[in-house]
Amino acid sequence: MDVLTRVEPERIDRLLRGDEFFWLDLVDPSDDVLDALAAQLGLHPLAVEDSKEFGQRPKVDRYRDAVLLVYYTALVADGDRLPELLEVHCHVSGGWLLTVRRKACAELDRLHETLVPHEVAAEDFIVYSVLDSMTDALYPAIDRLEATIDGLEARVLARPDRPQLAEIYRIKQDVHGFLRPLVAQRDQVGTAGEAIHELPGLTHGSREYMRDVADHLAQVVGELNRQAEDLNALTSTYFNANTNRLNITITRLTVVATFFLIWTLVTSFFGQNFGWLVRHIDTPEAFVGYGIGGLLLPTAAAGVYFWRRRREWR
Repeated sequence: MDVLTRVEPERIDRLLRGDEFFWLDLVDPSDDVLDALAAQLGLHPLAVEDSKEFGQRPKVDRYRDAVLLVYYTALVADGDRLPELLEVHCHVSGGWLLTVRRKACAELDRLHETLVPHEVAAEDFIVYSVLDSMTDALYPAIDRLEATIDGLEARVLARPDRPQLAEIYRIKQDVHGFLRPLVAQRDQVGTAGEAIHELPGLTHGSREYMRDVADHLAQVVGELNRQAEDLNALTSTYFNANTNRLNITITRLTVVATFFLIWTLVTSFFGQNFGWLVRHIDTPEAFVGYGIGGLLLPTAAAGVYFWRRRREWR
């Protein structure tokens, strides 16, 4: 089985004449290259037009002797950058597989070397291998999102901060950005399997191949749904943590204000200049006894009360 990474008209023509199944994997081809390739492979004009215009939702288009499958995989960059989706157009025929993408994909590049040495009796196994590799590439993306959410949750629980709320919403948008195409992809993979099995001239293996891809997609979508729920819960956790921190601050201010209220009450009482007070508080001992004592006793009582109730306010 031959794997081509660039258009080689003579080699492609030889493979077509020999009825040898091959995989042509192109990265960001020009429109002229696609037009020339369409003429050589007999691609439907609508299929060629679709592969010139990326940004489409997952879909399965059946033509007379070929199927166009718009499939999404994921790219995980080094560092802390969040993963991104990669759109791949898979044209499947009874004699060849053509994949078109705009960016490099490490999983597909590694698959080139894996498939070349092998003689594959079931040609649809090649299609399955490509789809399975792109599906498996979604798992590291899910793990990266999970690690990001866990780290953010730990920071929110430790000390909620305003920028964290914006980060929560940003990650939530990324998760929903993954969910929208992958849910449609999961729902259409069965239809894609049937369309591929009905292609004339394509040797078939077990139908379990495409069911395996469908199972993996269901797992990925399930994990993304759980992460979306976790982010919703994390939003509530952020507001609750902020409310708790505000309550603690208000409690502390209330305790301080209570002491100032006691001191204000005592000093204002002595400031009324009652005749008895004026006549009897005329020595340092009397000042200490009535003045300082009048402040210390209620302060100590309030302090003991607040100390005993401190656990209730945490």
